[in-house]
Parts: sequence; structure tokens; C-alpha cells
Amino acid sequence: MNHLASHPFDRSGHAALSDLKTGEWRELFGQLEREQARFLQQETAFRSPDYPWPRDPLHEWSRCWEYPYAFHHLRAFRQGWCGNAQPLAVDVGSGVTFFPFALASLGFNVVCTDTDPICRTDLERAVPRVAHAPGQVSFRLIEGDRLPCGDGEAQVVFCLSVLEHVPDFAQTVREIARVLAADARLVLTVDLDLRGDHELGVAPYQRLRAELRRHFDLVHPEVSVHPADLLRTCNSPYRCETPAGLAKALFLLKQNVLKPLLGRKPRPLREFDLATLGLVLAPRIGGKTAAGVSGSGG
Repeated sequence: MNHLASHPFDRSGHAALSDLKTGEWRELFGQLEREQARFLQQETAFRSPDYPWPRDPLHEWSRCWEYPYAFHHLRAFRQGWCGNAQPLAVDVGSGVTFFPFALASLGFNVVCTDTDPICRTDLERAVPRVAHAPGQVSFRLIEGDRLPCGDGEAQVVFCLSVLEHVPDFAQTVREIARVLAADARLVLTVDLDLRGDHELGVAPYQRLRAELRRHFDLVHPEVSVHPADLLRTCNSPYRCETPAGLAKALFLLKQNVLKPLLGRKPRPLREFDLATLGLVLAPRIGGKTAAGVSGSGG
């Protein structure tokens, strides 16, 4: 593997402010803005009033980096894919966004998965309305602690800013490893709490990295980012909005009711101080990595 990256995203590591100043990021972000605009043009036909999550995730503090980062690696995987059938990509914790439709347009069959039945309702209404050929978009509900996919079924899994919100993220990591084929890829992003006292503070982050090492190897080397160059909630060109309305009510329910029941410390409704980490991973097969398999795009 050539460790001299030809693209600023051909690495694992923290999101950097300087990434957002490159021509490569602008190309990716511009394409995704067009994809999201096309998706949002149809929103009134499929969006439930009870859907609590952001309608414009691309223009949020970390997603402006995460979506281009993931899209770059998934597009490269698709371009290098040698199989006859379209590769299956599983979106873990999908919500209802433009992103699976953008990937289907590249030629993926995308399976969106989430624990929220509202996502099934909205996505199934969106599928016939949002153009996404030549690929397909479908939905499977997550019930219990297992992903709704067969062993080795997926060629790609992507999971964007989800694991930090999952109480048993180790089980989710094991499930992702189970559903991935031997020559597959995991594109993962997580938000890190720089104060260190809440979701993905120091100890949970160390546990997450240890669990990932048990099942995966890095496809791209992890490149360090200077602390002053970290993309954070306080310096991103896009805001991290404090929850309001229904989103605020759900936030407070989670923090003040659900977390105490799980023995976890509630997070106050205050300004966040977060950074983002992106990883591209290959599953370990019998203690060996599949990182060198052709068709990875890496």
C-alpha cells in the first residue's frame, strides 16, 4: 500500500479544517449539495412531521466533512468493484437522508437500517420519488441487538456519527464484522467529546478502538492532525445547533430518563465541544486482514 496519499481523504484520522480548503473537498461537497438538493425537492411527499432529525445534515458542523469523506471512499470502492452484481452497502443508523440515494446513483444496492420505525415509513415513501438509478435503496428495521443482515452479506458498511450514541457499541461493532464479506470495507466516523466527560470521552473511546482492532485493520494509515487544525463544533463553517422543539424534548428525555436507567451520566443542554474521527477498515479473516484484496478502492 502506498502511504503517500494522492487525495487528502486517502487516510484515516481526525477531520481537519484544512481539508475544507482543498479543491478535492470542494468537488465532493458540490456534488453532494446537488444530490441533497434533489432529495429535498421531494421532501414534502415523504417526510413525516414526527421525524425529529435534521433535514439538512450536509450543512452541519461535522457532516460537511463526514459525507464527502465517506463518499470519496465508497465511490472508489465502487469504481474498483470487480463483481457482476451491484455491491450491497449497509447504512447502520441511517436516519432519512439523501446519502443512500447518492450512493445508489453510483451503482450500490443500499440497505438502510435504523431502530426508528419512522425511518421505514419515510424511506419507503421516498424510494419511488427520489431518482437513484442504477442502484436500489431499501430499508430494514433493527430489532434487538442484531443487524437485519445475513452473515457476510454486505460488501460495504458505512456508519456515520452513530456509534457514539449506542450504549453497547461493542456489540454493534461485532455485528458489523459479522455481516461484512471477506473482501469488504467499513467506513466509520465518530464524534469525540473533547471535554472527555460524556459520549466518547477518553475511556469509551479507548474501548471502541480496542474493539475495532479485534475485528478490523486500517486500510489507510492514520495521519495525525495538529490540534489547531482540528475541525470542531466551535470552528466549523457550519453550526452545531442546540436542540429545539421536539428535538429538544427527545434530547432531554434521553439525557434525564434513559441514561440514568442505563447507569450513564446525563449530558447537559449546553454548547458541545466535539471533534470527528474517520476510519476506513477491512475485516480480519482468521486473524489476517483483507486490506489488500482487489476491489477495495483503497
